[in-house]
Amino acid sequence: MDKRPIGVFDSGIGGLSLLRELDSLMPYEDYIYVGDTAYMPYGTRTEQEIVNRSEQIIRFLEGKQCKMIVIACNTISGLLPEITRREKHDTPVVGIINYGCVAAALYVTYNFSIGVLATRRTVNSGVYREVIDNFDPSVSLFAQECTDLIPHIEAGHIGSPEVRVLAEKYLRPMLKEDIDTLILGCTHLPFIKNIIQDIIGPSVILIDPARRTAVLCLKTLRDNGLLKINHKEPGKKKFFVTGKPADFKSSAQLVLGWKFPRVERIKL
Repeated sequence: MDKRPIGVFDSGIGGLSLLRELDSLMPYEDYIYVGDTAYMPYGTRTEQEIVNRSEQIIRFLEGKQCKMIVIACNTISGLLPEITRREKHDTPVVGIINYGCVAAALYVTYNFSIGVLATRRTVNSGVYREVIDNFDPSVSLFAQECTDLIPHIEAGHIGSPEVRVLAEKYLRPMLKEDIDTLILGCTHLPFIKNIIQDIIGPSVILIDPARRTAVLCLKTLRDNGLLKINHKEPGKKKFFVTGKPADFKSSAQLVLGWKFPRVERIKL
């Protein structure tokens, strides 16, 4: 048994969708969440800037004695090989783009036509195409960027008319390609999962990488004897941001409905 916390980080509140899944599977674990809100959106940053910021956050979480670090951001996860190549980390680092979510999409598709909704940088990186090709290069992948949608979700406006209008704008082109499976390629998107499903209809299956990643983390911790078990009390959560704590707390409460403890501002 290992009582050390699990570290989770993203550029903003999007990674909270993954934290929610982790907490549902491992409620007795302690979590430390870092939102690099002063530097978001990462989609406008250079690759070098994103790698540098990620390395600083990973070092911060290692300093907090985290037993595992989870990258709850598709943009960063696409650069994980570069991040781990430049600097060795004793702590295992898990990215949200992994074989689990892609394998799930390939398992349920019947016409081998899969869509990915993600930020422009994630789409342009081609990372999902690369992972799918490792399984089956013949599968058709239609990647659609939705960069303008993310700030509305980040602000907590998940029920606003603007969110639905933008979601329809980005989803319609993929539906014309006859996709039957859609991967939510940004951690902000699970917060509007119901809106997305309503637009694409019940015949298109949604794949949420957050859930698949949480299962992967559980398995990794269990297989290595690192799970915190035999505890009666729920684990504790600590939140750190590089921007304004009040803004993060307000948006986070809107999308999650949690009562948030103190959010601390840090400089990295």
